[in-house]
Amino acid sequence: MNVLLEMTALSLARPTFDASSTEIAAWFEAKACFHDHLAGEGGPDAEHERALATSARRRSLVLMGGAA
Repeated sequence: MNVLLEMTALSLARPTFDASSTEIAAWFEAKACFHDHLAGEGGPDAEHERALATSARRRSLVLMGGAA
């Protein structure tokens, strides 16, 4: 994974105000995967990256009508 490319892709794919819940949920899931990858790299921010991944995944689940 190229972190810079993934960050750019996430930024460019950010859902607009008229996006469907499914589109927004998919974006949050992609964001969660990105943060999971960063957490897997280790380092001093790994725990924070895991928390960001968990938060993004929870938001995706809520948007899809699941429990958080």
